[in-house]
Amino acid sequence: MRLLMIQGGFGTGGAEKIMAAIGAHRHAQGDEVHVAGMFMPPAGPFFPYPPDVRLHLLADGARPDKLLHLRRLAAIRRLIRRVKPDVILSFLTKVNCLTMLAARGTGIPVVISERNNPLMQSPGFWNRAQQVLAHGAAGIVMQTRGQRDDLPPALQERAVVIHNFCNPVPFRRASPAPDCQFIAVGRLDPQKGFDLLIRAFARVPHPGARLTIFGEGPERGPLESLVRASGLGDRVSLPGIAQGPEEWLGAGHVLVVSSRFEGFCNVVAEATCSGLPVVSFDCPYGPSEMIVEGRNGLLVPPEDVAALAGAMTRLAADPALRNRLGQAAHIAAARFEQGRIMAQWDAVLGAALQPRKAAMAWSS
Repeated sequence: MRLLMIQGGFGTGGAEKIMAAIGAHRHAQGDEVHVAGMFMPPAGPFFPYPPDVRLHLLADGARPDKLLHLRRLAAIRRLIRRVKPDVILSFLTKVNCLTMLAARGTGIPVVISERNNPLMQSPGFWNRAQQVLAHGAAGIVMQTRGQRDDLPPALQERAVVIHNFCNPVPFRRASPAPDCQFIAVGRLDPQKGFDLLIRAFARVPHPGARLTIFGEGPERGPLESLVRASGLGDRVSLPGIAQGPEEWLGAGHVLVVSSRFEGFCNVVAEATCSGLPVVSFDCPYGPSEMIVEGRNGLLVPPEDVAALAGAMTRLAADPALRNRLGQAAHIAAARFEQGRIMAQWDAVLGAALQPRKAAMAWSS
């Protein structure tokens, strides 16, 4: 199979991680794999690809003018004509729309996958356009059941759910301590709700507790100001991007997820698979499909700062509870095993090659 995969860029995100894994897997199966994106970091792709996988940089994303998406559409169209793939796999709302438009009239099947929450991240035009264009897709992949359930009924019937894979991460656990060390991980932007987390942490009545937020992004300044205004300057730190999950997994006793919305939430998967307790907002989508309440973590209502503070207070006061929740890695590890997830992607791509069998009747 000659496979063309198209994404937003080659950066650090969860979508890029999964696309790189699929590309390496299909290359190992003997496919000719091409991967395209709009942006390339100066040092090259953040996630490595096998040397024989061919990477393509598409239209210049640094010029956000009215013609940007037309340039991207034309670039995708030219690449499709040049590569002549058997199947195209596309990730994320805008890229999905452009790819389906670019592939029209070629007869090449396109599998699209939504990797975030399109109702929150790409409301309006792009979400409506994807719902219209998706009727012509050879396959539709969502990351969670919640995502699929929010599709129009006709698309729900055709969509399959494939969770992100997650391998248990070996890490050195933080030393036991009477005072709980909370950690959070993610891009410093409003989606991740770190402003809500800081407000919740300010209500935790344990002066020895600490909070470390790993990540970088445009909200660093406002978050640092909120930390100072809350009188938490000696208890909250924002050290920047962790070098890998083993760094942040070993930096504390509990992961806190304060997101307003997610597509899947890879850090919850990494924590639950690896045996780190989690407390999370039950936001759309993802946390409730990975956290079994009271067994490997705690869930609280979305954006409920008081409830999050209460759950954090409970965990800070109960080392035995933290230990028990951390011993349940097996619950998530079996569900998100990489070989199982790659087999599901194989089935989707294989079905897309069968013109009259694009409506797949299975789900994870």
